[in-house]
Parts: sequence; C-alpha cells; structure tokens
Amino acid sequence: MSIPTIKISPEEMETKIARFDNLVSTKAKHAEKFGIPMEVFEIMTAKTTFNVMSPANLGGQLSPKPAVVGGDAGVFRLGIVSCPPKNGPALHIHWKTHETFIALDGEWEIKWGNEGEHSVVLKPYDLIAVPPMVARQFINQSDKEARLMVIIQGQPGEFDDVGRMPQTAKMIEEKYGVEMLDKLESNGWTFIKDVNAPAP
Repeated sequence: MSIPTIKISPEEMETKIARFDNLVSTKAKHAEKFGIPMEVFEIMTAKTTFNVMSPANLGGQLSPKPAVVGGDAGVFRLGIVSCPPKNGPALHIHWKTHETFIALDGEWEIKWGNEGEHSVVLKPYDLIAVPPMVARQFINQSDKEARLMVIIQGQPGEFDDVGRMPQTAKMIEEKYGVEMLDKLESNGWTFIKDVNAPAP
C-alpha cells in the first residue's frame, strides 16, 4: 500500500516554529492596542505571557497573532508566563476552558476557591489541571524570576472565557478609578459582580 505524504518547504515549516526570542508578550500587545497602562495588566495577568501555540482564529483578547497556529490536532493554547518573586495574576475564573499549569522552574503556589482559600506548591515539572468554573491564581514563590507553562483546552470559540473576581475589580477601581474599570470592560475584559450568579 502506498501512503501519500505532504511535502513542506523550509519556508512553510518556519511558519510552524515558535522562536521564543521573537515572541512579544500579550500584555505589551494589549497595552499598545487599548492604551491601558501596563500596571493595570499587572493586576490581571502574569508579568509576561508568551503564547507559543494557539488555535486558529482565536479571539483577539487572549492571543493576537500567535506565533504558531494549531487546532487541527486538538484545540489548545500553549503559553509560557514569567513572573518576578511573589508576583502573579489576581484570582480569575475560566468558565468553559480547562487550564493546566506545569512549573518549568522555581516554585509556584497555585491557589483556588472564591477567596483563594486552598493552595498547593508546584516544583519544576509538577503539573496541576484546574477544571472550568473554579477560581484560580498562580504566584511565583521563588526568590527570582520563574516560568510556568500554561495549557488552555476547550472548544473553538470558547477561549475568551475568563472572568475576573470581584476583588480584582475592587483593586483596579481603588487604584485607578472606575473609569479604568469601565475602559477595560468596554474592551472585552469581564469582571464578576456576583460569584453566585449563573455562568455566562
């Protein structure tokens, strides 16, 4: 039996390679696109998030122009976040997507629950898979900058499903005013008003 193969040129294969040195953090892209100070994003996201591979046609909020577009072998987004000591995003929730964390170096505290009341520490190459509908947060507990791999899995069209907890909205409003909160919401960021309300 003969099996046909696909021939790909070196130029075509280059579009399937993510060169880490060439990636631009999603936070920098969002700050430029929406005119929102980087300090505001520090509250909601990791210091830097580099999307290495994403599904085709993923919404612009999470991954504008990912380095490598995937999806034909499963729908997921693979990213690497980097945070300085004692830093990480505030509590947030994924309504429909599964989020898996793998510590690449350092020690990462993964918190979960509406108040972050539960936690576990990941050491290099430890993994935790957080299901949808669970509030979560990751914090670098090392004494130097560390990296965490983040894999998000879900159905096409479900990747812009992140909600920020009420305490995150309160932090932003207290530090930057209600106008900044309104600006974020008008540009697609979602803040949960009531944790007991039904999921969107």
